[in-house]
Amino acid sequence: MGEKTTYTRRRALQSIGAVTVAGLAGCSSSGSEGEGPTTQSTDTETQTTTEATTDAQTTTNETTEQTQESTESGPEAADFVENPEEIHPTLVEETSVPSDEVLLGFRLEDSSLPFTTEVYRAADDAEVQATETYDTQDLSEVDLLPDSPEALDTVDTDREDIHYGTTTIGEPLKVTLVARNETDTIDWSAWSRTGYPYDGHNEDDPALEVDCYCGGMNYTAPSGGTWARVIQVTPTERVETGTEIALNWTSSRL
Repeated sequence: MGEKTTYTRRRALQSIGAVTVAGLAGCSSSGSEGEGPTTQSTDTETQTTTEATTDAQTTTNETTEQTQESTESGPEAADFVENPEEIHPTLVEETSVPSDEVLLGFRLEDSSLPFTTEVYRAADDAEVQATETYDTQDLSEVDLLPDSPEALDTVDTDREDIHYGTTTIGEPLKVTLVARNETDTIDWSAWSRTGYPYDGHNEDDPALEVDCYCGGMNYTAPSGGTWARVIQVTPTERVETGTEIALNWTSSRL
């Protein structure tokens, strides 16, 4: 916002300066024609310069306000909550997990992006961390999904839904993230993962092994097309069976 506002103000000041110089040139050229015309011309040009200055200042103010409104409503203003501990009770209340399995909930914080990330069970032969784009939104053309795509069940929250599925200790839950983009081509990055009661971060003996929607990587969804990426999460023996785990990925456009 600072760069846009500074540029707009600079252009406005350039306009003001140009008008002022023109006004001064007019006064000088009129002076050779006599005192009366010189006074009359100066008054007219002063009024013109004042009006031009006012118009330029008004334009600057309006442009600045529009820039501020655009920024405040854009992705820079997105409110990222990253609160898996707070949504965990909702996940527990709204789901059930067999005593010999672990339930994994995936919430994709993508409110700053022009699409809602969908989560499907991945095709059996889909390679983990494979990422593809397609010039169609027809899921039958997405080869990282099975022939009959099966979306994970969801739990509503006051933000993005939690997509969830179950698996056993040592067995990965492999899913395909899907973004069907109806706007212009967009680039973004997933830059944070949090979790509760486990997140799989920075542990010598992690409770979760996560082949991830990775931070530091850039992704592109084509205009009118589809982006897809395969990830998986594997609970280790550190996780007690019958446990629900909430994982939260936060992403925003570049």
